Amino acid sequence: MQSYTAALFTSGPVAHLIDLAIRVQTSQGELSLDDEIRRYIRVTGASDTAKWSCPARTGAAMLDVAGELLTENSPVAIPDEFRQKLAQASGDEDAAEYLHTLAGIVRILDRDLPPDYSELPMNTWEAGMGFPHLSGFTAHLTDDVEATSLADSVNSYIAGEHPFCTEVLPRTAAEAHRALVLFPDADSLRTNLLRPIPWISADALRELLRTVDDHMLREHS
Repeated sequence: MQSYTAALFTSGPVAHLIDLAIRVQTSQGELSLDDEIRRYIRVTGASDTAKWSCPARTGAAMLDVAGELLTENSPVAIPDEFRQKLAQASGDEDAAEYLHTLAGIVRILDRDLPPDYSELPMNTWEAGMGFPHLSGFTAHLTDDVEATSLADSVNSYIAGEHPFCTEVLPRTAAEAHRALVLFPDADSLRTNLLRPIPWISADALRELLRTVDDHMLREHS
């Protein structure tokens, strides 16, 4: 019978956590595995959808299942790509044992409250998860060589999305509001979001909100 379990290894928490472990391994000591897992737990905890579909404890359980499926008698065909990634993440440690160890770390850290952003700032991948529309707008700013101001860039972006901008702009505005609330001072905003969103500032976010609100009131009210 054909097995459809390969997706356990190629998408979802198992793949994401192994990718985070590889980031740590290749960071030459710059990143901490515990901190990356804390960010993973914070990301899943900040979204009701993520908490409903796959909370951190479920991710830990899936790591344990993956470890059990690595046994020699397992009927599951484990993708070679996953085996290669796991070897990179686990190093000299037995691959199955490494997955169980990683699952244990997730469970231990999941017992704590998520760290405050002043204690553990966002990094690029977490900001991309938390602020995908603001992060995506960076590419538009880079490509829009004719714009002389942020408002010009926002207006040209809106023009490209209109009349379907009602799908995108409310989410972009919500992310701008969330950024201003989470990071109310310039230092925290820079520390958490400047690297993934290099144009960001409180003034820029407020200008974006004004421009979006003006368009929505004029064209969609």
